[in-house]
Amino acid sequence: MPVEQRLVQQAYVFALDATPRQQRAFASHAGGARFAYNWGLQRIAEALDARQAEKTAGLKPTTRVPGHFDLCKAWTQWKDTTEWTDRNTGEVTVGVPWVARNFVGTYQAALRDAAAAWKRFFDSRAGRLAGRRVGRPRFKKKGRSRASFQVHGAQLQVVDAHHVKLPKVGVVKTHESTRKLLRRIRKGDTTCPTCKATGQVPGKDTPKKCPACKGSGRVPVARLVRGTVSQGSDGRWSIALTVEVVREIRTGPSDRQRAGGTIGVDLGVRSLVVTSAGEQFEHPRHLEAALDRLAAAQRALARCQPGSRRRAKAAARVARLHARVANLRRDATHKLTSRLVHSHERIGVEGWDVQQTAQRGSADVPKRVRRDRNRVLADANLGELRWQLQSKAAWYGCQVQVADRHAATGRTCSACGQVRVKPVPPFEEQFTCPACGWCGDRRWNTARVLAAVARGEHQQYDDASSGGESLNARGGDVRPAALRRGGRSSLKREARARPPGRGETGIPGP
Repeated sequence: MPVEQRLVQQAYVFALDATPRQQRAFASHAGGARFAYNWGLQRIAEALDARQAEKTAGLKPTTRVPGHFDLCKAWTQWKDTTEWTDRNTGEVTVGVPWVARNFVGTYQAALRDAAAAWKRFFDSRAGRLAGRRVGRPRFKKKGRSRASFQVHGAQLQVVDAHHVKLPKVGVVKTHESTRKLLRRIRKGDTTCPTCKATGQVPGKDTPKKCPACKGSGRVPVARLVRGTVSQGSDGRWSIALTVEVVREIRTGPSDRQRAGGTIGVDLGVRSLVVTSAGEQFEHPRHLEAALDRLAAAQRALARCQPGSRRRAKAAARVARLHARVANLRRDATHKLTSRLVHSHERIGVEGWDVQQTAQRGSADVPKRVRRDRNRVLADANLGELRWQLQSKAAWYGCQVQVADRHAATGRTCSACGQVRVKPVPPFEEQFTCPACGWCGDRRWNTARVLAAVARGEHQQYDDASSGGESLNARGGDVRPAALRRGGRSSLKREARARPPGRGETGIPGP
């Protein structure tokens, strides 16, 4: 089994067993990070409005849009010179008194996220960012956005197998053991896998200093980059440690993967996964199993007086039920994807847009049926499943081929390759080829087509699949006449099939 050493970034997530004082410190840091993030968004928005006003006045824009470092400098000056009024006491002070209670790197990370949110917005508008259009960044709000903050530096440490040290907070106990990460950290330095201990990497004209080891040729086996502390819906705090670690990465398949060969994976809601080998993995339906308990908890919550302690306890019970469903779903997805990646050399998987299918798919069915279908579709976690297959395959010598989102895999015969003109109706379980007469289960047929796509035997048909969207736009006019006002050429009709404005999302921040 061929392997090689690589320097990668890996996350280790641990649930924290914090004391009440430490939980209050976490909440203070999260509130400070949220305030700094909103402050950074507002400063950039003010600069953009000033540039727009200059353009409207017929002047050349001279106002500079602040970046990350500009925001950090402005934040340092603002927190020391602004007049701050306390909400509770009404006391007015020069400078913000609560800023010094939290770690300074938390504010820097929040300002970096604010600058990155605006950058993603403009990159998406300019076409430099792949995927769905990104909307204008939105402000975070307490109680609606996820409470989280980042720490870094020498004060971020893994003390022992059950404790981590955070800046301004101190030593915090963890529920799970950190022994696996601690062993890597204590191994010390090793040869830099990027430059092979030479200290130099190829440059544009001449070799340059290796950015990983800074020219020394040695790097730590594991180095803590940063830690992100966040609070889940159930109220439990956890920390995700981003670690730069030297680890073995498979560059080729193992014997077990070669024995499994190539496989196609059809994703669905009735059976979560159907493979070309005939295997079926049923949908666990964790949310559907908890609907009765969730309904009872929601009814108890609705009967509580707003602002009372009893209502807070009832809301915490609802949150714990949702968190349990999410944990079960995440665990089942990890187990399934790990089994597929470790057992097969190549995997072909569907690439249709899950969110678009939920929004626009099966528009002709009754609203109640579509609602129930969308709930089961969201519970299937198909987007996360596909992402996990791709990320795990990069480390374990497997190749994942994602079919085009408009590929006609559901209408293609796996025996002869003929594409049906009309899709198979949802109520039909069998696929019958009109050309060769082959008949079989429709999902098994799709999985076999995806396996052929992974082997390179089928072309990527640029046509609509089960996603509910078609690229079969009307062609150009026969006569070469001028376009009518507001009309579009055939090329532009084909370029954008969904109406403008659909699918835009805001960026509440990482």
